Amino acid sequence: MKKNEIARQYSKALYEIGIEDDNLYELFKELKEFWQVLVDNQELKNVFFHQRILSEEKKKVFKKIFEGKISKELYKFIMLLIDKRRIYFIELIIKEFKKLVNKHENVITVQITTAIEITEEIREKLKSKLKEHIDKKFEIEERCDPNIVGGMIVKVGDYLIDGSIKSKLESLEDKIKKIPLQEIGV
Repeated sequence: MKKNEIARQYSKALYEIGIEDDNLYELFKELKEFWQVLVDNQELKNVFFHQRILSEEKKKVFKKIFEGKISKELYKFIMLLIDKRRIYFIELIIKEFKKLVNKHENVITVQITTAIEITEEIREKLKSKLKEHIDKKFEIEERCDPNIVGGMIVKVGDYLIDGSIKSKLESLEDKIKKIPLQEIGV
């Protein structure tokens, strides 16, 4: 079975639990916090993702750290992932779960790519402009990519606005390449 299919199945199961218990967003928030704990603690992450550490040992570590600190639903879910050796897919499961939660909440993701980190002032102006043009709730995912040189790339669903200097330079290069050599005196 493919990784993405496994992630979809488990995220759908957690989604259904969240819908049934009317705590979908809380589960998502807790799941993100759990992932952040793993990201922030490489040693703990290594324990959960190490192939040679038995599931029983992983469950003991998980229980010691998280029992009583997260919801029963998420606790059981993570224990199941450890038991079924699916904890390795937790990041993909979170991404798939986020898609389901966003669809349920009618939230779209706006991806912003800039060469450098944007200031809070620019972020607020950007949010204001997006509110004028998007009639749904949205969340912004910011990425920094120095390769775009400057400007900004905005992606909303399948719609892409490429205002990067890199794309402008590539466009200029294409135009220059199309000029017949005779016109430039060569």
